[in-house]
Amino acid sequence: MKPRDTHRDARAYWDSHHHKSHDPSYWMAYPACRAAINRRVTGSPEEWPLDWFRRVHAKTPFARGLSWGCGTGAFERSAVRAGIVSEVEGYDLSEASLAEARRAAAEAGHSGIRYLAGNFDDPRLPRHAYDVVFFHQSLHHVSRLERLFEAVSGALVAGGAVYADEYVGPSRNRWKPEHIRRAQSLLDGLPVRAKIPRRIDLPIEEDDPSEGARSAEVASFLRSYFEPLEWKPYGGQIVSLVFPYLRPGWTQSDDGQRAVGEMLRLEEDELRADPAATYYLVAYGRLREKASGSVRLRFPRRRG
Repeated sequence: MKPRDTHRDARAYWDSHHHKSHDPSYWMAYPACRAAINRRVTGSPEEWPLDWFRRVHAKTPFARGLSWGCGTGAFERSAVRAGIVSEVEGYDLSEASLAEARRAAAEAGHSGIRYLAGNFDDPRLPRHAYDVVFFHQSLHHVSRLERLFEAVSGALVAGGAVYADEYVGPSRNRWKPEHIRRAQSLLDGLPVRAKIPRRIDLPIEEDDPSEGARSAEVASFLRSYFEPLEWKPYGGQIVSLVFPYLRPGWTQSDDGQRAVGEMLRLEEDELRADPAATYYLVAYGRLREKASGSVRLRFPRRRG
């Protein structure tokens, strides 16, 4: 059998699904979930992570930034508009996403943003060109993390910064039934009117071979290449699994809001007991001195 072309298939998937990130049924868009994420990262349910980052760590804008996996470009436009970075280059594999990103940036009058095509697993970046790199829900699509982090460390200036908002849960080939057991139990306990009556599937997007490629390793790579200055686990290990099976109308009801609130409280308990239980986190750090060499020893090149 001919091996799957991951880059081609992932590009085709995101060319067809580039509006997926705007889905209002996504768990992060639900008001109580968004408030919990904000509070876990920033300390306030009203302050979003990017606003917190600007307030605490980017009072003076970074001169030039790199954003890897920019999609339709909303993050880059927000970062420039907030004054976090003056100029930024966003890379993505989906030409459809890039076309929308360029159109939206032009309409907003953002002249300091460039959107470029790039291969997630074969990055070609200029040397010592950027002051900061942004990863916004993109690292979990990368299968050759060693190659990407080597390229990024070379593309940053000495002491360059990283801001990551990432999925760090189980990798696509590491999901096991026990990972969803608690979520399934919570779903089973809800009334029939609340849910789509089915078992929770292992959350693996078959049509996107890049999804969760090596997500469970992302946190280790971030810590190895960058000195963490902020490490903010924000959960999702329960709600992200249950939410796709809840009926949108029910989640707006009093009963639905109480049930989602209880799931969020259970997440809080897990995070207090073990922060590594999180499926999502925000991290900020600075490039380690001689990062590439040290990581090459810790993460030898994989075979195959």
